[in-house]
Amino acid sequence: MKLFKRVVTALSDRADYEAAISAIEEAILPGKLNPQDKRQKATEFVEPRGWRSRIDGIDWVELGLYAEENKMPFETVADLLLVLKSKVSC
Repeated sequence: MKLFKRVVTALSDRADYEAAISAIEEAILPGKLNPQDKRQKATEFVEPRGWRSRIDGIDWVELGLYAEENKMPFETVADLLLVLKSKVSC
């Protein structure tokens, strides 16, 4: 039972990360977001204000720890995309 729960958690996180990647890339294309902007600016596209977020499962602390453990920069939107893509490929 524990294995099943871990698999479900891993897969649900992956879908959230893929949705975040898509939202960020969609904001970059029309110039609403610049890859050199601070990563915090991406939150308005990843988790829009309102009743429900499109991406409820994004854990920013977890991403920060993951980046630190893997010695990845985590300051800009471009860094955020790299960290998210790295998490998806795990």
